[in-house]
Amino acid sequence: MRDEYKKILVTVDGSDHAKEAVHEAIAIAKRNETSLTILHVKDETRVSGSPYALAQTLEELEQESQAIIADIKRLVADQVEYDFQYYAGNPKKEIVKFSKDFEMDLIVIGSNSKGLLDRMLVGSTTTYVINHAPCNVMVVK
Repeated sequence: MRDEYKKILVTVDGSDHAKEAVHEAIAIAKRNETSLTILHVKDETRVSGSPYALAQTLEELEQESQAIIADIKRLVADQVEYDFQYYAGNPKKEIVKFSKDFEMDLIVIGSNSKGLLDRMLVGSTTTYVINHAPCNVMVVK
């Protein structure tokens, strides 16, 4: 474990575990007198179907993402300075890529995402991040 973390990334997906990760990341940022980077990745790997269904599903995903962002912004409020990043794609790959591109010191992530079926079919985002991240990863339950 490092003595000090200055570039802290916390990932959010709307799950209870992600909210707990945000609380933990806030505490770490305060101890290290730094800000947070909060990352939400709209999971476009969940969509399929006809063009009409695809458009409707993408719209639903966007609404869900906007609700998650608003909820997390209320949760953090003015406890620490933060930068909110919003991407679309495969969450596990985007999280790892983001952490490499921006040379993060620590990733704080919830132990489980929202979708049990997604975890069973494509594997846990958390497990992927642990195995591929270029920095320390803290898993929060």
